[in-house]
Amino acid sequence: MQQKNTGHIILKFLVVFILMVASVFLLRNNASWYQEPIGEVTSVKQLSSQTLQDQYGNKIKQHDERVRVKILNTEKKDQSISFKNTYDDAMAITQPLHRHDQVFLSKSENSWGLKNFKRDTFWIPILILVIGVLLITTGKAGMMMTISLFVNVALFIITIYLNLITKDANIFWLFILFSLIASAVTLMFVMGAKNRLTWTVLLTVMTSTTIAMLIGVLVFNVTNGKGLHFELMSFITQLPQPMFLSMTLVGVLGAVMDEATDMIATLFSVEREHPNMGLKELLVTGRHVGQEIFGALSNTLFLIFIAEQIPMAVLYLRNGNNWGFTYTMNLSLGMIQTLISAIGIVLTVPAGIFWVWILHKRQQKKAGIQS
Repeated sequence: MQQKNTGHIILKFLVVFILMVASVFLLRNNASWYQEPIGEVTSVKQLSSQTLQDQYGNKIKQHDERVRVKILNTEKKDQSISFKNTYDDAMAITQPLHRHDQVFLSKSENSWGLKNFKRDTFWIPILILVIGVLLITTGKAGMMMTISLFVNVALFIITIYLNLITKDANIFWLFILFSLIASAVTLMFVMGAKNRLTWTVLLTVMTSTTIAMLIGVLVFNVTNGKGLHFELMSFITQLPQPMFLSMTLVGVLGAVMDEATDMIATLFSVEREHPNMGLKELLVTGRHVGQEIFGALSNTLFLIFIAEQIPMAVLYLRNGNNWGFTYTMNLSLGMIQTLISAIGIVLTVPAGIFWVWILHKRQQKKAGIQS
């Protein structure tokens, strides 16, 4: 029996491997799917290298290379072109090219140049591997989680599309609707629509997220946004404050849902073991569980935020800016988002205990009526 199960698992991994290989072959030959010109690098010749230094003493080595590319699509298919590619050792914005790389090309007047790398050949096989391992190791639960992930991606795209086509749309209200639907969909797929745990978690998430966002908005209004530089947000094409609130809402929602699921699942386990537990026991248990989760989750959020901002912070500091200016330009808004998320995490404990208690009493009342 064990050998049979092992054989099934090996067969499933073999299927995943075959799908990965097939996707690599397909994506290496799908240039005709794109309208933008795509080319494959046939040769690279190094031209020159030089060391550059700025006024702050930062040194970097810059390289020039002559690249020959065969066009794979459009009316210029099979034609060969040549252009100069410049990159530096940091490779933050520019990268070197290698033979057999596939790239998107841009043309200005009579000259060609590199627009971007064609990366689907790499990330789609990795995506197949991740989803395949998830489905093999977790079974039905992994399948439901994967479906909910794709549904949430679709909901996110629809939300952005509605914002684009709706005149004078407030993106914050659109993301409020997105958050409500995405939370319900995620929990119903993962835990089941008829599970009492699902609706308890959903009520807890909605309660703590709403209160945390209201506290944030209230503080913004009372202080008139003093010290908040929304104009420093990158690539803003509409009102920055609703955009910032939308970003914060999604961040709070993720943190709160993580904590609420763990905490309420634990409280339900305790409730099953002690069906006659009182409010005091529930409060003590919920507080202990919340204390275990809060510290780790808050630090995780902070570290994620810091990791995202490290490159720009280092860039500002290396270019002669002090810590105060660097914090204002790169870290201040993110720290506010982290703080609002931390408030939501704290509120999840009393909100979760409240809803578990309400539904617990309702369950006891039903049992009493039936008896």
